[in-house]
Amino acid sequence: MHLPARLILLLLVFGLRLTPRAAAPLTNLRSSGLQPLLSADPALCPPSAQLNFALDCPDLGPGAYLQEAVSTGLPYPLPPVTATAALPYRGLTPHAYGRVITDAAPVYRHPLEAQVGLPPLRRFEKGYVFVSVLGKVALEDEAFYQVNRGEYMRAEDVAEARPSSYTGQFFAAPPPAPVGWLINTVQVSAAPGAEPAADAPYAGRYQTFQLAGVQRVGEWDWYLIGPGQWVEQRNVALVQPAPPPGAPPDVIAVDTYEQSLGVYRGGRLIFATLISSGSRAFPTRPGTFQVWAKFFYGRMTGAYFDDRRDYYFLEDVPWILYYDGDRALHGAYWHDNFGIKTSHGCVNLSPRDARWLYDFARIGDTVMVFSSR
Repeated sequence: MHLPARLILLLLVFGLRLTPRAAAPLTNLRSSGLQPLLSADPALCPPSAQLNFALDCPDLGPGAYLQEAVSTGLPYPLPPVTATAALPYRGLTPHAYGRVITDAAPVYRHPLEAQVGLPPLRRFEKGYVFVSVLGKVALEDEAFYQVNRGEYMRAEDVAEARPSSYTGQFFAAPPPAPVGWLINTVQVSAAPGAEPAADAPYAGRYQTFQLAGVQRVGEWDWYLIGPGQWVEQRNVALVQPAPPPGAPPDVIAVDTYEQSLGVYRGGRLIFATLISSGSRAFPTRPGTFQVWAKFFYGRMTGAYFDDRRDYYFLEDVPWILYYDGDRALHGAYWHDNFGIKTSHGCVNLSPRDARWLYDFARIGDTVMVFSSR
């Protein structure tokens, strides 16, 4: 049976019985002079009916929420909220971000709802959860963060995220040798395979160098990163001056062994940096692909284990280049572990590097994911 649109509207306004429930009297509603169009079980009521005829309406839907809110003494409508804008940390990202540090942290429509004990709009699942922080609200002696339009969390449930300021290297001319970074802070050795002297200088994490020599000792290569300064390869990530074998001259090359990325044009290295690809449990798939979509930012969430112990929720991930189904090159504001396998299969870049690559790359550009060893 098809009902006319006007009748459907009337049913929605005055109450349509959609869900089987035990019958309830309609004394108050009928005494008002309003008659339901269908007589059956109790219906969801519009807010105006819920407030005026509470006995006839079930405790469901927006009307029931309004009734509960009014019963606590909250003003209706709720007063507007004035939030102080949250600035991105060091201007590195499109938004300020925070990590949710309370399990099942609640999210409210308005800070006053939290203060009077109304049920939250929703709760976050336990896991690795980050939100965008749009602003801060001070209400009496309590602080709240606005995390979306019409969504607020207690500030005590959120810790400030501080994205990495690391950035890669640009090359006006091709480097004559592989370029690299220290991925750990280590003391240098005077000879390959030798223990560092007690007073040997340290090479700091993210320090860059051009490879000056290589020597094999046992199972590992040792790299000469400066005069009389040798470092074992497990502390280093490299990018080669030329594209990997089989790659076109214009390519974004991701080396999952070195945890590095090189951008080549005409066979020349123009940009190199560290990345974080998929962890051992979630490896980044090798192959040759094309960038098929670009997004300034987007939400990423999921869990792969049955017990959801790896659940993650990442709001507004910035500067996304999808290249292999739902795998992407994108900025990562939630860690500073570049040069180490970390992700669920995507290729993480520092915010600065992701922004540059997003602006540089075009739909259809080639992405080659490979392992150099």
